[in-house]
Order: sequence, then structure tokens, then C-alpha cells
Amino acid sequence: MTTHKTKYKTNAIILLMVLFCLSFNGFAQYPYEINKLLKEVKEASFGDSATLFKIGQQAILKTSQTKYKGAEAEVNIYYGNYFYYTRNIDRAKFYFEKSKSKAQTFSNKHIETLANIRLIFIDYELGINEGAEQDFLNLLIETKQTKDFENHAELLNLLGIIKESKNELQAAAELYIEGLAFSESHGLPHYPSVFRNNLGLIKLYSNQTDDALIDFEKGLESAKKENDKNLASHIQINICLIYVKKNRVKEALEIFNDVINYTRLNNHPRELSAAFINMGAEFNRSNKPELALAYLDSSINILEKTELHSELTEGYLGKAEVLISLKKNNEAKKILDLAKALFVKTNNLNNQATYNYLLYTIENSEGKHQSALNYYLSYENIKDSLEKTLNGKLLQELQLKYNVQKKEVELEKEKSKNLLLEQQHQDERFFKWLSIGIALIVLILVISSVYYLYSKKIREKQASFSRQLIENIEEDRLRISMDLHDDIGQSLSMIKSKITVLKQDSEDKVLETELARVIEQTREISKNLYPSYLEKIGLVRSVARLMENIQSSTKIECSFDITDKVEELSLQNKTHIYRILQECTNNTIKHAKASALKISITEKNSEFILIYQDNGIGMSSKQKDGLGLLSIKERAKIINGSVNFEDKTNKSFKLTLKFSA
Repeated sequence: MTTHKTKYKTNAIILLMVLFCLSFNGFAQYPYEINKLLKEVKEASFGDSATLFKIGQQAILKTSQTKYKGAEAEVNIYYGNYFYYTRNIDRAKFYFEKSKSKAQTFSNKHIETLANIRLIFIDYELGINEGAEQDFLNLLIETKQTKDFENHAELLNLLGIIKESKNELQAAAELYIEGLAFSESHGLPHYPSVFRNNLGLIKLYSNQTDDALIDFEKGLESAKKENDKNLASHIQINICLIYVKKNRVKEALEIFNDVINYTRLNNHPRELSAAFINMGAEFNRSNKPELALAYLDSSINILEKTELHSELTEGYLGKAEVLISLKKNNEAKKILDLAKALFVKTNNLNNQATYNYLLYTIENSEGKHQSALNYYLSYENIKDSLEKTLNGKLLQELQLKYNVQKKEVELEKEKSKNLLLEQQHQDERFFKWLSIGIALIVLILVISSVYYLYSKKIREKQASFSRQLIENIEEDRLRISMDLHDDIGQSLSMIKSKITVLKQDSEDKVLETELARVIEQTREISKNLYPSYLEKIGLVRSVARLMENIQSSTKIECSFDITDKVEELSLQNKTHIYRILQECTNNTIKHAKASALKISITEKNSEFILIYQDNGIGMSSKQKDGLGLLSIKERAKIINGSVNFEDKTNKSFKLTLKFSA
């Protein structure tokens, strides 16, 4: 039933509204002893009135003897919070006004703004400040200018709550996301939990259950880390709602019992009853009416001992809705009579509208369409006065149904057999096509899954083969390099030594010179095959050496800028990076017709960015499909990097490689 669904959302927003009083952590500006007292005052404001005023007076006395007299304004904030929780709004406003006055006296702009925020929100909640949203927007600009980060986050939260109350969920979500980013970037410990909780609720309204659970769990983790038991209890209630949706009833009840015990201990009847009503509504929507009744009865039992008539009315109406779903119309009517006695006193038009809608549902299910029409008209009239709208379509359908009922009665008996037979045929056709549709969907899913798994396996094999191929190439290069250096290089050196001993004429000297050149080429080939000096002199000096060799052997102007942090990389990763640079420089020398090239490697937040650029003619189509670029891509994958090529024909070539340490 849509009416009760709206009511559940209202109850959830009540929990959100209470969060604004949890969010102040301004006592960090005071010395340790004063901080300790203020923290105790804050914790006592959640329900321990005796301790609250005792510790509060101690804090006021202590600060009056120091230069931190402005802390008295903060104590009054916590006094106001306590009376807000216990719904003594007049007393809450008295202490917030007092806090504002004290803050002005002691030039504490932060507390003055906070008290002002409290007063504006209470007036908004009471419906006597229609301009609250604009007031908050003005304060938002002010806190941004004064860099009052805590109050800025507080305002983003409250503006989101106002947007939610207007059903502008998208705008509210944007404010909560902005607040989450702001509070995390400015190191505000409490607010990320608040914003995650609020975002989770919006996702819950939008049936994004899994995403909502993630937000709630992250918010709960943060709240527990900050030892914020009150906020943690709110988030746990919301997690319970999701567990019920997912049929994890046992887990939900375990958490719910802990939360209820905490709420009872701190004497928050409105929050306690709202939690019961929400759980009851959620169980009813999850087709667990017996559990729904149990929770709604618990809320009614609590509220009957208080003066919270509006909340008690909602409890009665929720219970009546569950009884209607169980076809217990007579019991539902008795409960509705109790609700009526209350909303007549409170003059709550929303509850009166719900009452008429539920009676319309009962009468309509019993075939009493005339009385059902009357109740529905009463419901629409009340809603029209509240929302200035009328659900004309539903009203017309109900009126038409009532008008044709008499004509249908006479024909009903004659048509019943044919209708029943036709219905059976329709059901058979429906289930036939439904079965075919389901079978096709399952077949498509199976084929898609098999194809996906097969493709994934092929890609994994290809990636594994590429990595193994590059590793084998490196091993072969190492082996050939060692053979050249240790065997051929040493043999050539020995021959040179013998020629030196036996040299007699100029031809021997020429032979010795040529042999020395061959030995040097052998050494250079050995170094290029496997740059063992990477381990000895590091990547930066190795690249510098590469640049010197290119510049001395070609007309290409080379420059480089490499952070020293690359030396912290593993030898394997440095080897792959060096090979990538070798491949790039080879392409530049052989094909690019470039006059200059540049290499840079920078590091930010543990991520390296390598940029290679030349001013040549770019790559040919043959190069783009060649083994060189394929080798670069595979080496990038091996070091868990991403590579991007920018090729401007007849202009330049640029490679960007990003990888982590």
C-alpha cells in the first residue's frame, strides 16, 4: 500500500534529522582537561541527564577560570541536544539561544554559527520557517569564506535532508556526495559516516539494496572507529532493514536487539518506536506479517506510555495495514477506531488521510463499493487540502466500477462458466509462453556464460604465453650476452694479446686495431642484449648512457628527466622499462626521421608516468602492426601498467606509460 510506504520513508527521515545533533566535535581546540570534560558532556547528552548537568556545571566552572570561557557556549549546545532527543523542543531552543548569546559574548563565531544552524533547523522541523533552505545556503557561503569546515559539512547534510523531505532525492544525493568528499578531504572524522548513512538510505529507497549495504557498512566501520555509539545504532537499524529484504532475518534480529537495548538505555522513545515501526513495515513488505505485527505491537506498547500521539497513531495505522493484508478486517477496524481517537486530538491530516485510505481498502475488498467510494472521496479531499492534487484517474476508475456493478451482477452468473474457461485458457497460454521465454533466457545466459568463460580462458592463455615468451627472450639474451662476453670476447682478447706480442709490421698493427674494434662491438652487443649495468649503475644512469650513445652516433638531440624514485623498482621492472625505451629509440632512429627526442618519468601518489616523445614523421601502418609495439604492450602488462600511443602523421610520436611501484 503506497500510503504506508510513504510513512516508512518519513520515519527513516526522522532518524536522519536526529543525526544533525550528533555531529559536533569542536572541542579539539581546547586543552586536554577541558576537552575531556566536554567529551563527557557530549556523551551524557545522548540520554544521561543526571551526569549531563553535573559534568556540564564542572566544565563551565573549570573554563570560567581560564581564557577558554567560550566553552560554556558549547556546553549549552549539548544541553540543547539532550532536550532535542527527548523531544522537549522549548527547552532545546532555550539552550541553543543561550549558547548563541554566550558565543557572541566570547566572540566564538564557530559556536554562534552552530547554534544558529540548530535554531533554524528546529523552526523548519516545526513548520514555522519556510525560508530555512535559503538561510542554510547563505550560511554555506559564509562558512566557505571563513573556512569553518565542520559547520560547512553540517550545512551540506541538513540541506540534503531538506531536499529529501521534498522528495528531491537526486539533489539530496548530490549534496551528500559533495559532503562526503568535503569531509574526507578536510579530515572531519564524524561526517563521512553521516553522509554514507544518508546516501545508503537514498539508495535503499531506490531499491539499490546492495549499494546501500556497502554505504551502511562503511559508515558503520567509521562510526565504530570514532566510538560514536549513537550514530552506529542508527546505521545498524538501516542494515537490519536490508537484512530483512535479503531474508537474513536471524542476522537482522541479532543486530536489532543490540540497537534496541542501546536506545532503551538512553531513553529515546521516539527513535525506539520509529525503529520498531520501520522494521514492522519492512517485514510486512517482505511478506512476513507475523513478524511485522510483533514489532508494531512493541512500538505501540512503548508509545502508549508517552505523549507522542502522532507516532502512536502511525503505529496503529501500520498495525491495521498488516491486519488488512492478513484478511482480518474486523480486527483492523478496531485498531483504526483507536487511531481515529488520536488524530482527532492531534488534528494530523496525514494520519486522517491514511485512516480513510485503509477503510476504503477494507470496504472495496468486501465488495461494498458505495462506502468504499465515500472513504476514497474523503481520502482524496484530505490529500487535496494537503497536496493540492487529486488522483483523478483512480477516482474515475472507482466511480466507473461502482456504476457498472449493478449491470454486471445479472450477467455474472451466465458468464461465470465461460469466463472461468477462458481464464484457464489464458493461464495455459501465459504459462506456455512464459516457459518458452524463460527457457530462451536461460539458454542465452548459458551460451553467454560459456562463451565468456571460454574467451576469458583464451585471453589468459594468450597473456601467459606472451609473458613467458618475453621471459624466454630475456633468458636467451642473457645467455647469448654471457657467451659473447665470457667466451667469444675473452677469445678475441687472447688473440689480440698474442698479436700484440708478435706484431712486426704495420699490417699487424692494422689487424690489431680491427680486432680491438671487433672486441668493442662484441662487448656493445653483449650489453645491448642484456643490460647488466642496470643492476650496477641503476636505471637513471643507464638511460643517460643510452641518450649519450644515441646523441654521439646520430644527429638526434636527446633530453631526459627521470625521478630518482625509479631506483626503488625491482630489477625486473627496470629491465622492462629499459627495453621499452630501447624499442622506442630504435623506432625513432630507424624510421622517424626525427631531430629530437625526450624521455620523462615522474611519480605521484605511488604511480609512475613515463612519457617518450619525438618530433619525427610518426609511425607507418606497418610499424603499428609490428612486433615492436606488441612487445611494448606486453611488457606494460607484465608490470601492471597501461600504455597509450599518440601518433600524429608527419608530425610526431608520443608514448605514455602509467604503472605502479
